Amino acid sequence: MKGLARIFFVLLVFFAGGKAYAQKPGRELYLPMNSGSNIKMTPRLDTIDNRTEYEFRIKLAPGLKVSQFLFEGGLAIQNDSVLVISASSRKNGGFDTATLRVIVTSVAGSRIWPFQKEFIVRVPEKAFPTIRNSKTNVVMVNDKVVLERNGSIAKDLLIANHPYVTMYDNATNMNKFEVKQVTVSLMEKEGKQYISKGDTLSSEAIHEIKKIRKPTPVYIRVEGKNGKSTKTVWSRIVVYNE
Repeated sequence: MKGLARIFFVLLVFFAGGKAYAQKPGRELYLPMNSGSNIKMTPRLDTIDNRTEYEFRIKLAPGLKVSQFLFEGGLAIQNDSVLVISASSRKNGGFDTATLRVIVTSVAGSRIWPFQKEFIVRVPEKAFPTIRNSKTNVVMVNDKVVLERNGSIAKDLLIANHPYVTMYDNATNMNKFEVKQVTVSLMEKEGKQYISKGDTLSSEAIHEIKKIRKPTPVYIRVEGKNGKSTKTVWSRIVVYNE
């Protein structure tokens, strides 16, 4: 039909209950999902978890068919009348949004209806490797304070008098490892790592930790060696300003 190629660039108004509704993301206008009888999706979820698969059943009015699914912010897979979506937000914690767009056409191909549904996406914080037994792979600051995973530590302990890090195989025999490298990464500076070739924190890491004013997640990666045995331990701690 002449002009169908331009359908996404013209004003689409949908009447329901005597009221007119229109949405305009960018230059294209879409009709909200489930606002009419042409298409319905069940269950009617509004909030989903990141990287979790959700299965929906799509029901269309007679004489219609789904031409295309587009899931902005994730992956959508269609199998007959079943749709599986999975959000893939790059955020680290908090909430994000993802939009499902559905293009419906008549069986004869003479008409096109674009629909959309926006989801709120719950995004958990990034998970770093953890250990099952808290008494193994002991990491300490100044050989006095143990870095408890997901625990908290005062900022002053990490910035005063060139702090150093020690690592032990376990808390029973305290088999000490020679620390070869310490890497510090701040949550608020994603992608930034401050590496020290040795057992002390780098001057750049100390400089960044000094700026902390409110409780901030900090990741410390310690690489140690004992003979031919090498271990790497990640510790997630919350640094606070006393």
